[in-house]
Amino acid sequence: MDVRTPQPLVPAHVPRNHPVVTREYSLFTPAIATMVDRVAGWIDDQVDGATIFGPSRFGKSSAVHHWLQALLSERYGGHVPMVVWSHSESGASSPGQFHSHLLHASRHPLAKAARSPMDRQEMLVERLALLAAQGGGRFVVLVIDEAQSMTQREWMWLVELHSRLELDRLRLCVFSVASVQVFDEPIGMAMTGGAHVAARFMLSSEKFNGVRDVDELRYVLSGYDDGAEWPKGSGLSFTQGLAPRAWEEGFRMASLAEGLHQAMVDALPEKYDGPTEFPMRSVAMSARHALLRIAGGADPSNLMSVSTLRSIVEGTGHTMLMAVVTAITPRLRKRHG
Repeated sequence: MDVRTPQPLVPAHVPRNHPVVTREYSLFTPAIATMVDRVAGWIDDQVDGATIFGPSRFGKSSAVHHWLQALLSERYGGHVPMVVWSHSESGASSPGQFHSHLLHASRHPLAKAARSPMDRQEMLVERLALLAAQGGGRFVVLVIDEAQSMTQREWMWLVELHSRLELDRLRLCVFSVASVQVFDEPIGMAMTGGAHVAARFMLSSEKFNGVRDVDELRYVLSGYDDGAEWPKGSGLSFTQGLAPRAWEEGFRMASLAEGLHQAMVDALPEKYDGPTEFPMRSVAMSARHALLRIAGGADPSNLMSVSTLRSIVEGTGHTMLMAVVTAITPRLRKRHG
């Protein structure tokens, strides 16, 4: 009996530090463009705070860490001072620890040094003032990623910091990026004693969408063909560099759009009642799998069948992830409607 060992997904000739192999890359999406437009509008209006919300794995964190500051700086023609704090599930148990976390997020060289809680607060105020000055003004942006895990105490400490900065005529714009499952009801925050928090940081909001149709999916997939380069300066896109023969024969990742979109629709859970838009996790993992198989010599025409693409999509956990999305659909509709 012929028992064959399955071939690894990553071919032997592909460098192990390639971004597609390590998954250390981010594709630009229409949702990112919308988010940047909205945040820029909030900055123009000098709001104290606002929220970007949406289901998990739709690409919010990737947008924040890879695109937001660069695109805002490009829009304003200069550096936009920004601190991005990825909130941990454990949170802060004291004001000193809270300020320490923000010092670390702001890349303060003495963030881990032993200091009293009051000293840490003053260090943070001075750090934010310095960042604002480097941006040529008196405002600085704080983005809190995974903000749904913030405790009410942490929000109150942030209110105190915000008020402290106002005394020094420094404007802190706080933008929370959160999963809709928890962080979707400012009124609830107010009713449990956080009225100052809700009134200051939660009056404005914007939904972060997934990939909503075939055209958006084609746009995202074209990032492999002409929106990403590796090695840097080589002029080689991800598709061309990984699958040169297929590239020469005219294959482009964008050509998978219709089949991949249909495969993601077909792989939705039974009685799905959520929006027909898809997480970037499903898109990126499916596209990565397909591209690496082509890099390994697979015939692109075989991979373009809906049945093959559906098998790839289901292997990413797409069906279960969309079941989570449909579970929170009533809250999405309430918040966005």
